Amino acid sequence: MSKLLVALIAASFATVAGAQAGATAKEKQSTVQSVTKAQSDTSSAQSEAAAVAKAKAEKGTPKELQGKAAKQKAVASTTQAAAQADTAQGEAAAVAKAKSEKGTPKVAKPNLKDPAVQKAMEKASTQ
Repeated sequence: MSKLLVALIAASFATVAGAQAGATAKEKQSTVQSVTKAQSDTSSAQSEAAAVAKAKAEKGTPKELQGKAAKQKAVASTTQAAAQADTAQGEAAAVAKAKSEKGTPKVAKPNLKDPAVQKAMEKASTQ
């Protein structure tokens, strides 16, 4: 029986060692280089083609905000809208939330020292 176990262990060790030996370092290096080169060629060519197409599509179209005055006007309107939303609507929402929570009782905390609660928590954590 012990000879059988020794033979099984030796066979499994030989199988694992043989599987790990696999390809040589030069074969691995050539595989990695070929895959890397193929991916870099396709991704760079595709991204370059997309950039060229985008540039051709945008060529000759006017920019949205031309001039300093147009940019300042856009910034001022955005800032004013944000300030109004923060003061009036934000305050109204906070008041409404406070009123809705005023009479609501808080949720009771579980007694962690209780064995039944501990069992329920263990059961919930394993599922």
